[in-house]
Amino acid sequence: MNNYIKLIGATLIGAGLASIFLYLFFSEITEPTHTKTEDLNYSYNAAIKKASPAVVNIYSEQIISKRSRYTQKLNSIFGSNEQIKTSLGSGVILSSDGYILTNQHVVGEKFIRVIVELSDGRKFIAQLVGIDKGTDLAVLKIQDSEVSFPSIEIEDSDSVNVGDIVLAIGNPYGLGQSVSMGIISASGREFDNPYSNYIQTDASINRGNSGGALIDTNGRLIGINTLIRSSTGGSEGIGLAIPSTSALEIVSDLIQYGEVRRGWLGFSIDRQSLLLKGQIVIDQVAKNGPAAKGGLLKNDILISIDNNKASYENLYKTFARSKPGDDIFLEIERNNQILELAFTTERIN
Repeated sequence: MNNYIKLIGATLIGAGLASIFLYLFFSEITEPTHTKTEDLNYSYNAAIKKASPAVVNIYSEQIISKRSRYTQKLNSIFGSNEQIKTSLGSGVILSSDGYILTNQHVVGEKFIRVIVELSDGRKFIAQLVGIDKGTDLAVLKIQDSEVSFPSIEIEDSDSVNVGDIVLAIGNPYGLGQSVSMGIISASGREFDNPYSNYIQTDASINRGNSGGALIDTNGRLIGINTLIRSSTGGSEGIGLAIPSTSALEIVSDLIQYGEVRRGWLGFSIDRQSLLLKGQIVIDQVAKNGPAAKGGLLKNDILISIDNNKASYENLYKTFARSKPGDDIFLEIERNNQILELAFTTERIN
């Protein structure tokens, strides 16, 4: 009898422990804790409302040269070698007095007129303040001093990170202002010119988006949408934007001088070494240039640039932001020895 009672007691205790275990186990599954992600607002309407009034549609009439042999022959007879091309794109209002940043290729080098259209439908004539072919940027000024224009808030593009959500605002195919969403896919992308240092995004960018705004989820400008890498001419998820920090330095010079005044050292780098080994190796040194005067030689390997680790991105930032007369310090490796060299930049002719 006693053994029977003990058996019943053990069975009840075991069942109780099993019940407690099952309750605790399943409560972990069926009662999850709330995470920060679940509380996020997935609409970016506030950011778009904040930024979009400062993004404009741009319509320009450019004068371009006719290039075919046939037209050149006709030109020699009739005396004209130019024609008018209509272009469309986007721009960003930087200040309430109507300064606009866009791409140089949107307005061209010679144009008849540029019309900017605000998001509320108002249209204004704008004049060219200055262009910079090196970065494909241009500054326009709306010709109406009595109007206060909406302007965009600007974020330091150096503070953004790969994986951040971004929004592209522009005028694709001339359809009117629209927005696409993506992430920052990469930074420091080089493409087609020595001053390129693009932000890469998979936000959809198409013809007409050029010069438009790439913004963060707080509605602040982090880049100027500039071009796409595509085999079809349409968006394939590789869009490139000029970082806002770089663009603002260009804007300052264009407004003040009508051109960009950059510091120059006079050397080029070996792209094969950069691509294959990740090394910045000096390729050519301009005769009588600042680099040659400072002792830089072909095949020197850059170790640091102004005490920052040598990388293409840091090299770009240093020289894109340098002005004539700036001092620059390079640490190099030559014949297994580390050397420190000092240079003073000169103005690019």
